[in-house]
Amino acid sequence: MRCGRVCLLTVCLAALLSAQRFSTAARKADLDFVASQVPALHANFFYQLDPSVFQAAVASLNAKIGTLTDAEFYVQLAALVAMAGDAHTMLNLFGSPAVQAGFGTFPLQFQWLDDGVFVTGASPDYSQALSAQLVQVGGVPIDQVMQKLGAIIPHDNDQWLQNMSQLYLPGQQILQGLDIAPAGATTPLTFRTLAGDEFTLNVGTSGTASVFAPSPSGGPLPDYVTNATAYYWAKYLTEERLVYFKYNLCNDDPSNPFSTFTASVMTMLDTNPVDTLVMDFRGNPGGSTSYFEQFGMEAATRLPTLAANPKFRIYVAIDKGTFSSGMDDAMQFKSSDIPAELQALRTPVDLTGRVIVIGQPTGGKPSGYGEVQPFALPGSRLLGQYSTKFFAVPNGIPDGPSFSPDIRIGLRSTDYFARHDPVLAAIFARTDALPAAPSGTAIVVNGASFRADQGLAPGSFASAFGAFSQTPDEVRVNGVAARVMGGNTGQVNFLVPASITPGSTTVSVRAGGMELANGQVANTAVGPGI
Repeated sequence: MRCGRVCLLTVCLAALLSAQRFSTAARKADLDFVASQVPALHANFFYQLDPSVFQAAVASLNAKIGTLTDAEFYVQLAALVAMAGDAHTMLNLFGSPAVQAGFGTFPLQFQWLDDGVFVTGASPDYSQALSAQLVQVGGVPIDQVMQKLGAIIPHDNDQWLQNMSQLYLPGQQILQGLDIAPAGATTPLTFRTLAGDEFTLNVGTSGTASVFAPSPSGGPLPDYVTNATAYYWAKYLTEERLVYFKYNLCNDDPSNPFSTFTASVMTMLDTNPVDTLVMDFRGNPGGSTSYFEQFGMEAATRLPTLAANPKFRIYVAIDKGTFSSGMDDAMQFKSSDIPAELQALRTPVDLTGRVIVIGQPTGGKPSGYGEVQPFALPGSRLLGQYSTKFFAVPNGIPDGPSFSPDIRIGLRSTDYFARHDPVLAAIFARTDALPAAPSGTAIVVNGASFRADQGLAPGSFASAFGAFSQTPDEVRVNGVAARVMGGNTGQVNFLVPASITPGSTTVSVRAGGMELANGQVANTAVGPGI
């Protein structure tokens, strides 16, 4: 098993603490621990790090030990730990011990999406920032901010750096220690709205994030973000003949033991017609793989019955927050390795082409160090962790920087704030591969999502974009007239005829009986709708 961790964002409610809370002696004790004890405790701290380079960095920090602010010193100490290049080995500058050490946080929550980092939670004082994109911190562009954060966030890929930055970006003293934010009680943060307007707020560390976007009271949220505090949960969707299993954390919940939960999921599989089993590992940072093995042992005995249904598919959802044991459990669906506990239960069921990994590349790397142990620095009592074991890449899994999906589907701000889950939409559509991108002089997209990686569906809304010489009054789909809902010289919205069959589709945009533009787009059996 590869132990991960739960990353909790704690908001500082106190005023700014002294810039030099800890004495030189306390700092020296902490530096000595990082310089000597962490490398000694780690399974192989210098597996990709020159010891002389590390010792030179230790000496450089020691020479400045009495002149730096606490923020500067401990940020540089975190950078020393991160030099190992092991994403499991780190000094935490967030959480309650960090707050007690003077590391305050803005009352903001961030989400890193495909098109940038956006505000998803704020205190009422800063609610103007909700749904806006963070573009600058203290006048420093966000890409430069990320370069500096990369020195203190150990990571194997950009996926994990982006995921962890969601916890570091609210840290005022972290940003000050990196010389990104100016010293002071507030920090200027610059945002850009979805309409493209920019504004700056001077944000302090008082208050708590209590308003959110999208608002939980404003409508249904996608399944992958509901029940976020539950370690695991599941439900059966009757219309889709689908069992959905959301695995948030690889630990046992005493209030809902995993053995009891597993039995409830098996009952769903035994008593309902099942075409689709969804295993959603998005956002799972790890824990222990031993719990999921229980599930695998029970599910293995049911595979012959499930696979007898020619429609049966297993979809495994992953993203940049899938890490450590969460990633290991997801990889079992593609690995040729079979855990010893499952060897006796293995059945000759051919699932080739019926197990589909979907979503984004993981934050974890298929091979690497893990099974962490915690440590507390002797002077500041800041917490950290180090790896004790190496995990080789499982058989059948490429050893790249991430475990990659078969079908890559990102998450954009327009999806997130519209409460749309493009991954589950693709699963509902029984997607085996992404449709061909729309082409031609009329680019036609699904009207519910405006995504080029989702096809149209019979009876759904669609939009065609182009440079039309006049406002269209007619749209034909494979020669069949569609109902036009409105348009202008750049866009026309229409309803896809219900008679259109799946496959490559030709769309003709017309006015006064003359064709203005045409395009090719994939038509799928089902798709997201309004």
